[in-house]
Amino acid sequence: MSYIYFTNVPNIIFDIHLKDLGYAELKVLMVIIRQTYGWKDTHTGTHKHWDWISQQFFVRKTGLSARAVSTAISKLITKNIIKVKNEQGRLVFGNKERQYASKLYFSTTFQKSCEVRGNKPVKQVHTTIIKHTDKYSEASSLSLKRIQFKKHTKP
Repeated sequence: MSYIYFTNVPNIIFDIHLKDLGYAELKVLMVIIRQTYGWKDTHTGTHKHWDWISQQFFVRKTGLSARAVSTAISKLITKNIIKVKNEQGRLVFGNKERQYASKLYFSTTFQKSCEVRGNKPVKQVHTTIIKHTDKYSEASSLSLKRIQFKKHTKP
């Protein structure tokens, strides 16, 4: 299966962070993920870890104002979801530091789950097989009901 037109998004975003992210934060985070996870080095086969992203690029891609982008970046740094470094490679935390830097490089703080938790990686994948039949219909998200067909009688 080819993923040439797709960007893989770490599950931790959906499973843990999504409920706590605001609209602007999510948009900014998606741009960072697209600019890092969305690019693959053809020689090494790995994704970019850092990318230089300008304020105007965020504004164009998200449709947010420059102020909203800056606030979202600050919140994502505070929540330890992204890292930002300047052209010297030093991590940048505050608004003033970001404002005076000529180039800012962005990355996410996500690693493989086994690296974050210190556990061994899962060796077997758990899958759920869903079988569809004509006799059942999804009546709600909680249960399935049997379809009742009316018998057609002639008058």
